[in-house]
Amino acid sequence: MVSLIVRDFGFRFRNYNPLIGILIFVEPIFIILTVAAMRIYLFGKVPPFGSSVVLFMGAGVFPFYIFRRCARGVRALKSRTAEYYFVKPFDFLLARFLIQQFQNIALMFLFFLTMWLYGIPEAAPWAPEKCALSLLAVSCLALGTALINSAIRSYFPGWAKIYAFLSRPLMMFSGAFKTVDLTPEPMRTIYAWNPLSHVIELFRWGIYPNYPVASLDGIYLAKWSVGTLVVGIILYNNREDA
Repeated sequence: MVSLIVRDFGFRFRNYNPLIGILIFVEPIFIILTVAAMRIYLFGKVPPFGSSVVLFMGAGVFPFYIFRRCARGVRALKSRTAEYYFVKPFDFLLARFLIQQFQNIALMFLFFLTMWLYGIPEAAPWAPEKCALSLLAVSCLALGTALINSAIRSYFPGWAKIYAFLSRPLMMFSGAFKTVDLTPEPMRTIYAWNPLSHVIELFRWGIYPNYPVASLDGIYLAKWSVGTLVVGIILYNNREDA
């Protein structure tokens, strides 16, 4: 698996211009800074919660990007599968998933470390176990969705572009830029339907000790995480190219 990850990492990036590769890697940072700048321009420097607009936006964007980047799935080409012995198509999907997880976690660590060194003490989570639990839940959601997307792509290869287009607006309805409990109805209910909203609330709760989490439902999030993973396994095992 380690060899497959190294090979797949090189396979994905050696055709990129180094500058493009860097831009893809730091894309969440650009989103955070852009949204934070717009928020400061429109509403001033007072953040929706906490002491830093940039930190608040980062605590919402990073969990979402872990899902978005890891949930795309992949369809292993037979020509590539033939290059390896004892390698299954699932191994390619898992390698892609682990690569994306490593990139996202590394970038997230650098972001929060930079914020802490800059003088924002809230960047060091007061309850890191809550942040870890949030990342575990979103990882299960992402892996299950990746399995589902890979199963669909085995029947309809064009699904990758459709899913990439449809998944972008999810950020607007996941509470990444808002405090869900302080959002008026009906948007608060709409946010609560989205399991990613609960992921972000749980992550922010690990950063802000007094973060309002009345709308956070751990059971609902657990059902989505486990259910998506189970459905993904079933569909992936019955895909067309199995």
